[in-house]
Amino acid sequence: MRNIVLIGLPGSGKSTLGALAAKRFGLDFLDMDAEIEREAGMSISEIFSKYGEPHFRELETAAARAAARRLRCVIATGGGAVLRAENMRALRENGFVVFLDRPPAQIANGLDAGARPLLAGGTDRIHRLSRERRKRYLAFADARLPCAAGLKDASEGLCRLVRCEYPDAAFAVIGDPIGHSLSPAIHNAVFAALGADCRYSAIRVPKGRLDVFVERARFFDLSGFNVTIPHKQDIIPFLDGLDEEAALCGAVNTVRNEGGRFIGYNTDMEGLLRAVEGRGRAYGGAGVAILGAGGAAAGIAMKAACERARRITIFARRPAQAEELRRRALRAAAARGAPDPEIRTEAMEPRAMCDAVRDADILINATPLGMSGTKSEHASFAFLEYLPVRALVCDLIYEPARTKLLREAATRGFETLGGLDMLIAQALLADEIFLGRALDADALSKLAAGAVADERRSVRASRRASGNAGRRRRIEGEHG
Repeated sequence: MRNIVLIGLPGSGKSTLGALAAKRFGLDFLDMDAEIEREAGMSISEIFSKYGEPHFRELETAAARAAARRLRCVIATGGGAVLRAENMRALRENGFVVFLDRPPAQIANGLDAGARPLLAGGTDRIHRLSRERRKRYLAFADARLPCAAGLKDASEGLCRLVRCEYPDAAFAVIGDPIGHSLSPAIHNAVFAALGADCRYSAIRVPKGRLDVFVERARFFDLSGFNVTIPHKQDIIPFLDGLDEEAALCGAVNTVRNEGGRFIGYNTDMEGLLRAVEGRGRAYGGAGVAILGAGGAAAGIAMKAACERARRITIFARRPAQAEELRRRALRAAAARGAPDPEIRTEAMEPRAMCDAVRDADILINATPLGMSGTKSEHASFAFLEYLPVRALVCDLIYEPARTKLLREAATRGFETLGGLDMLIAQALLADEIFLGRALDADALSKLAAGAVADERRSVRASRRASGNAGRRRRIEGEHG
């Protein structure tokens, strides 16, 4: 068993929950701050006062290296352990990292700031630390554990996460990064509505660690898991078989344990088609324009070819990649007995796009352009002026819910389709595979959309709380 490493803000409950978890799982418990105090022969406050924060961070790094060498241990880190990537690299080498996500306002209400050097001067500083460190906590975490409901719920939640990391008839999504995934909200809502006694969690599996994950998943008889970036193709050599759709597109997003054999499926292609059909459209007989030539675009092109699209246009920055995708789509159509579709490849640059989208009935963005957390955006939206008025504009991105592409299309009167529709559709198809039965897609889609909305509201509320505290501090500083 790998170590369990708890990260989070000061006062989030790492030490208390860590001690309880160690007892529950039969592991040792190590509090890094306590170890630093023991080695230094003085308290954290005294270290800060006498030597300053830089010296403390050096001691913390040494403590992280020592802790990483431990086995079968629950490790409670200091709130600032994530400030140095080398600390987290060491701890993650043999550790399952859990971010205890307790709202800063809740921490501030019950925190003794006097015992914590970085909070000297008032508990309001916890809100600033949250804004400064939250992205680091999410980036380094294998899993995020909401901790707003109390110690008992947090303890049960940690138990579920650990049982998923060391699985017990559970489901999960694996990828890297994974902290922002909406999949747990969707699948857990569906399982609860169906009365299925299933747990679904997000597990960070770094690139190059698939072999370790699959070995554990087999040993603990994991029932199934979803696969996201960057593992959709890399997972294939570790599987015992593929269904037709996964073999066709060469990518897997769903794995089911079928009597000890891990079988790979792909619900992405059918999921997008169902979302498109939900808007009264279809690939058959349509002109389909695809922005991008990566893995997602490949699945769309091959599905459109098999569904007998009238014409497929692939826009890409690298001509060779687009040409290879064209050949794969033609082979896929032939394998399904579909007639050869007309497939064109075009440069992804404004003039070529304007000329080539004139007969597109469905335009799909399969690039990361416009995604939250990236600074990349479409160079121009002029091509929208040349789309037929009947066209449907789709974006696979679901964060943000409405990308700039969709907003620009809507202002021009086009019908639009966001990535959340596809995400929910492919998730329900995956649940049908997991549970081995057909589901009421219409009713469960609405339920899943509600669960996602609740998750997003919760995240926004937490961000607003931190932002309001920051504004209060600025006002008090100006007028106090």
